[in-house]
This record gives sequence, structure tokens and C-alpha cells, in this order.
Amino acid sequence: MLSDVGVIDLGVMDRTQTLARVLHKVDGADIIELGCGEGQVARALADLGASVSGYDPFIGDEHEAWTAHGRGRFRLLRGRAGHTAEPDQTADIVLFVYSLHHVPGDEMGAALREARRVLKPDGQLCVIEPVAAGAMQYVSQSYHDETEVRRNAQAALQRFAVPAFAEERVFHFAERTELTDFEAFSTRALRGARFNDYTEAEVTAPEVRSRFAEMVATTGGVFEQPVRINLYTTPIAAHFGSTDE
Repeated sequence: MLSDVGVIDLGVMDRTQTLARVLHKVDGADIIELGCGEGQVARALADLGASVSGYDPFIGDEHEAWTAHGRGRFRLLRGRAGHTAEPDQTADIVLFVYSLHHVPGDEMGAALREARRVLKPDGQLCVIEPVAAGAMQYVSQSYHDETEVRRNAQAALQRFAVPAFAEERVFHFAERTELTDFEAFSTRALRGARFNDYTEAEVTAPEVRSRFAEMVATTGGVFEQPVRINLYTTPIAAHFGSTDE
């Protein structure tokens, strides 16, 4: 039975600060990040002393070797979240950072079971997901509305992660970005086009420009993205062997 100790509001923080705050120990930890993108989080955690293996379908072969970085090391490997080359129960921490909602809906269960499989008995599963709300959501939903997939990610956690762990803790925080120029906004948005299904024409459409100008007038160009963290600890012994969807 899960023990939910309540939601903790961390205020305005960046992702690395948040991970350092909520995880047991980053320095010296063996971490697997599923859906690592281009490895920004992996590098940041290596700076703090972790050994990080990041998996993503878009990774090139040139990143597969371990690379020393800061006090730790990292490597990036091509692979889907539901299948890694990691042995059972070898990771201190498994992360999904803004990535679970990108996993196809029929593969989310496999991805969360894989996370459970590779975790040590005292390991932590940390899932960081943007909430479909706020100024950035208002601007971007006209070309890339992730409301449904983010909702699906939370439903998958309830179905597959909750039964597999003895404790869940929920945190909220906000990521703050200052953008007063539409070109800066569109450049930032297009960096994510590789991992998404939108085009430059969609990002720079008149409706997007209008929404951006409206939010700049409202917020002064300060965009805060609300974010939810589901942190699971104390894995339940045999659960990861299940194949039920």
C-alpha cells in the first residue's frame, strides 16, 4: 500500500537543482535516464559526481563510450525506454525528465516496468513531467498541444508505478524562462522539433505570435512552466516481472 505523504512545493528551481534536492544522493550514484534527449541532464548530473547512462531513440553511436565529465561520467545510448542493455537491479536511480509523455501510450507500461527491473532494492524512480498549464502551455498549444499525452503519462504512473513501489512522494516546482522576443521563443521551440512532430511554419504562425505577444504583455516576458515530480522509493520485490498491460 502506498504511503503518500502529501505534495511539496519547491518553488522556482531548474531541473538540476530539483534533482539534487529530491534524490537521496547524486554523488557516486549509478543513474539511468530514459528519454535523455541530447544529454543535458546526464551531463549536469555527471558534474555532480554521478555515473549516468542515458537512453534515447535519437542518440548517435558516437556517444556510446563513457565520457568523464565534472566529478562523474556519462554515456548516451540509442534505445527505447522499454528495453535497455542494463542488468537487473543495478541502478540507484532511474529518471524520466520531461520524457514519459513522449513514450507511445501502448509502451508506457513496458517503460515503467523496465525502470523497475533495473532499480536496486533501495532505488528511486523519479518522473518529472510538465503540467499542461501556464503561459508557455498557452502559447505552444496552438501548434503542439500535449495536454492528452501528459494526462496519459500520469495515468500510466497510477497503473504501473504505484503498484510497484511502497512509497510515492509528489513535488511541484516551476521552471522560469525569460523571453521577450519572439525570435528567441521560436529558436527555443525549434530546438525541440527533432523530438516532436511540429514544423517551423507551425511554430512561427500568426496565432503563435499573437499568443506570445499576449503573454509578454501579461507577464513581462517571464514564463513559468509548472512541473510535477512523482518520486517512488522502496520497490516491491517481484512486481517487475509482470507483463500485463
